[in-house]
Amino acid sequence: QGGGTDGGQIHIANEGCPTVVVGVPTRHIHSHVGVASLTDMDRCVKLVVEVVKRLDAKTVSSFTKI
Repeated sequence: QGGGTDGGQIHIANEGCPTVVVGVPTRHIHSHVGVASLTDMDRCVKLVVEVVKRLDAKTVSSFTKI
């Protein structure tokens, strides 16, 4: 069995919602001592910032077209 994130349920709840999950590899994720690379976290933040900077109204509205 595989794992999942809240995004798996969010995108199908009610009418649904476009959902993207950006995850940082983390050891011992379900414990109180998860270990992750700060470099990975910093790069993840940079990735999200760059994606958001490139979003425009046309792109966002295309996410919800049926």
